[in-house]
Amino acid sequence: MIIPVEIKSGKTGKLRSLHQFIDASEHPYAVRLYAENFSIDEHVTPAGTPYFLMNLPYYCATKLHEYIEYFIENKS
Repeated sequence: MIIPVEIKSGKTGKLRSLHQFIDASEHPYAVRLYAENFSIDEHVTPAGTPYFLMNLPYYCATKLHEYIEYFIENKS
């Protein structure tokens, strides 16, 4: 499974390429690395595809693999 990961400087942003990936994907998982706190949110792309977005602080990037495993196990 390929999970899209976007790196943003803040919580705001349109996540255009991430949404395009999710619309074409067969799974509902995406990751955003940014400067805020950890969270997992439900979102919908502009085309109407629902997905789960794991928001991960920059300092957790070295453990990205472990966080993705946790994310998929708890949201499947």
